[in-house]
Amino acid sequence: MPGAQQKEFDEPLPVIDRRLEDLEALLHELRAFNVGNLHSVHGRGVVLFAEGEAVRGAYILRTGRATVSISSSEGRVVMLRVVQPGDVVGLNAVLRNDSYDTTVKTLEPCRTDFIPRAQLIKLMQHSGAGAWAILKLLSRELNELTDRAKLVLLPQTVSGRLARLLLEWSKENGSATSAQFDKVLTHEQIGQMICTSRETITRLLAIFSRQEVIRVTSDSILIRDRLALEKLALG
Repeated sequence: MPGAQQKEFDEPLPVIDRRLEDLEALLHELRAFNVGNLHSVHGRGVVLFAEGEAVRGAYILRTGRATVSISSSEGRVVMLRVVQPGDVVGLNAVLRNDSYDTTVKTLEPCRTDFIPRAQLIKLMQHSGAGAWAILKLLSRELNELTDRAKLVLLPQTVSGRLARLLLEWSKENGSATSAQFDKVLTHEQIGQMICTSRETITRLLAIFSRQEVIRVTSDSILIRDRLALEKLALG
């Protein structure tokens, strides 16, 4: 675990969002019960934990982004979501005291806080507020996974799934008519999010660009015609 050191939970969260209120509540309880953590700096492409590994604890993402994925015995990968600063990963495995059921891999350099399972369980046993904060974080994760299932299963066409994914990514960055956001995933990774191939993603992005629905650069995607993209998302 590169760059690891013990520290207090006193570092402010890098972003302000209503969804972070539950995490703030958890951090407050961790401080109150003198729970230590391991602060680490990770480079791009580092696996925080892998599907099937014995559970060690949970990670709080302080900065950067990471992917959460599952894989089949044949090696097919499905990306469930991209976690952002303030997200907690590994809680489900901590509570089940079982192996991790997903793989979490950094998309870019990240800083994390690691909380061992034993300390999280002790907190839940002795702090009703801490237990409630953890349950609310798990509920939010379940809601996000449900939304991801809808994204993959409801649109009948691959182009509809891609359009819906682009609209989802634009929510936090967009205005009423246009939005530009970072292109942090490769075409292969985008395909893993909507269960299709890299070649299909490349072809559909080119079609959307020719139709002037979006504009794609090496590091960003601009939604030029939101109404047209919303119509495609119904497909």
